[in-house]
Amino acid sequence: MAESPGPEREVISEQADEPVIEETECAGLRLETHGLPDERTARHARAAVREVLRKVGADEGDVGDAELAVGELAANAVSYAGGPYEIRFVLIAGRPAWCEVVDGDAGLFGIPEIFEKLHRTETSDCVPDEVPQESGHGLAIVHRISGGRCKAYPTVVSSTGQPGKAVAFALPGS
Repeated sequence: MAESPGPEREVISEQADEPVIEETECAGLRLETHGLPDERTARHARAAVREVLRKVGADEGDVGDAELAVGELAANAVSYAGGPYEIRFVLIAGRPAWCEVVDGDAGLFGIPEIFEKLHRTETSDCVPDEVPQESGHGLAIVHRISGGRCKAYPTVVSSTGQPGKAVAFALPGS
């Protein structure tokens, strides 16, 4: 009996002035990891999701929603956590299904609890006190865009192998 090969790993770009893009494929799933620079992180995250979704012919409304969601998550990462920053896409049968914005801070800082509260209470029905006034609005946007299919969890930053966190959501149209 032949052994099945392990996951394939291909580094697409290693130039210092470009984010590193890494792909891993296994059992019909593909993980794309794009490094995000410390400068203009949200802008680069929006460009990455736009490119990934347009490659597969996604509806422009879905592209715009995904850009808004990753922009919010990348801005949060820069404001509340340290780098390095990455954006990851899980593709199933070539279709983008899941997106993670990763930062170099392993602390979850109540994000799962905010998502849980939003899940229990429709965002449109929330009274002002239910979503924190100084933070949480971006997470509410991500929750709404993803239809509540969003999570925050510990992960490992691909570029460093160090602990970090991912704040993730189902891509529109998936």
